[in-house]
Amino acid sequence: MQRGQAFDAFKLLIAAVVAGAILVILLSMISGFVPVGQDPLTVMGQELNKVKKGGVCSTSSQVVQFSDGQEFSADAVAREAGINLGQVQFCCSGVEDEGGKCDGYMFDDEDAFDCDEASLLVTAQMSGKVRSCCPISSDAPCVIGFKASR
Repeated sequence: MQRGQAFDAFKLLIAAVVAGAILVILLSMISGFVPVGQDPLTVMGQELNKVKKGGVCSTSSQVVQFSDGQEFSADAVAREAGINLGQVQFCCSGVEDEGGKCDGYMFDDEDAFDCDEASLLVTAQMSGKVRSCCPISSDAPCVIGFKASR
């Protein structure tokens, strides 16, 4: 009596589909969590995306980790955010700061950063939050700043 053999294969197929569905749900939940010390370039791009229409500033909710030796260009941040090249500057001394958007968010910590408008070199490990501001005027660049958590 070999009846019902197809039913065993059907049960196995159902189990595989259910397991796959559970795996998809778990992976989507895990990818939704933001790890502490997320990649600075990604966070800078995300923050600029929030404010690129202009007139507002945004500070990241997550802490970013800058590692010694990392180098960033303003154009790389602009590409990450989908903004025209040349329309992003880092908050450093010498940057035109309309309305004090860089106050308290400058990369001018001499022990941790070598900074100018277009490039940022990290010279010591540092963690903190990223801030981005875009002006209402489309001809003025957006600025990216950073506040260390000490």
